[in-house]
Amino acid sequence: MSYWRILYWLLVGALLGIGVITIFSIGMFLLAAGLILLIFGAIRFGGRGLLAAMVGFGAGPALLLLWDVTSMAWACQPANGVVSSPIVQSGQTYTSPNYYSCVNTFLGPLTTYHVMAAGFGAVALIGVLIGLVTLFLRGPRHGGGGHAAA
Repeated sequence: MSYWRILYWLLVGALLGIGVITIFSIGMFLLAAGLILLIFGAIRFGGRGLLAAMVGFGAGPALLLLWDVTSMAWACQPANGVVSSPIVQSGQTYTSPNYYSCVNTFLGPLTTYHVMAAGFGAVALIGVLIGLVTLFLRGPRHGGGGHAAA
């Protein structure tokens, strides 16, 4: 299978996935672009490589969400919703963290971005595992391929 086809389906899935998490801003445009490419790809390529779209659907949003919470300091928003800044002495600098709504997990409190990234990452992992199982069950290909028999 062509690497370009796999990249195409990864892009389609990433556009759809990122469109879902950004639905209230630019998500409609990303979803529309992803759907147009999905229809075009289904007509042009058929179902070959479509599993890569599932991987892209999970990996694209997961990477975006993780980048967002790791690119700057983060903290859980206080339960009362009131954020107070610490007193900073003259000559010192203070960078306020990004405050997120958090949930309690078995790992401790994590932002909802972490939880959503884990969910989208699971979708990508399932897509990769299905692809590997399919590849394993199909077995080695015989005939053609351009390689001379030894």
